[in-house]
Amino acid sequence: LSADILATKDGVNNLLIGAYGMVDGVSSSGFGWEAASSNWVYGSIRGMEANKGTDSGHQPDINPIQTYSESSTNPYLNEKWRSVYEGVSRCNQALNVLAVAEANGTVTADEATSFRLQAQTLRGYYHFEAWRMWTKIPYVDETTDLTTVTNTEDVTDKILADLQAGTALPNNMDQIGRFNGTVARVLYAKALMQMKGDYAKAKVELQEVVDNGTAPDGSAIGLEAKYGDIFDAANR
Repeated sequence: LSADILATKDGVNNLLIGAYGMVDGVSSSGFGWEAASSNWVYGSIRGMEANKGTDSGHQPDINPIQTYSESSTNPYLNEKWRSVYEGVSRCNQALNVLAVAEANGTVTADEATSFRLQAQTLRGYYHFEAWRMWTKIPYVDETTDLTTVTNTEDVTDKILADLQAGTALPNNMDQIGRFNGTVARVLYAKALMQMKGDYAKAKVELQEVVDNGTAPDGSAIGLEAKYGDIFDAANR
């Protein structure tokens, strides 16, 4: 569908829902558990708190990842790369169509602001996932010329700017599952610590979450009494 057809409130919202669809890293586009945002291969297995199970011949491409000896042709890395940049692409598509909708007057100023901040935060999240894997990555926004993009630039400030933008979202988004101000603040703080080592600034953001944060449905949040409970399926 052309941007002119999609340039309505419903059209932009549906594109944004598509961008949310890549948050778990898995989709019907061919991205499987190799790209899951749980990062169990790149975090849990590599961090030696988990093993892939069965025998050494099963999913053998995990073996070199576990031993820090993988090559650039490892198919798992390609799956993860394609997954996060699929998410980035969907965010940028939503932003491009939003610009048309704004020009046509088919979205209100408040709707446009909400859509934009959500798309930016999601884009920041996907880039952050890529940065944690590779550090030297291309940053791609809705204005990027894909024929000239490189991975030689330090993109940390751009990623942080996208994540920080979302802290302006309200805490109650009237729909479970959407990023809200609290979610954006937590992601922003996490990125500040991992990308910049700025624990003082991150603490300010996290303290705000503890004091005033809410879940995406508007309910109060708090720290789980037992760390392991956050992995319960009911808390997905």
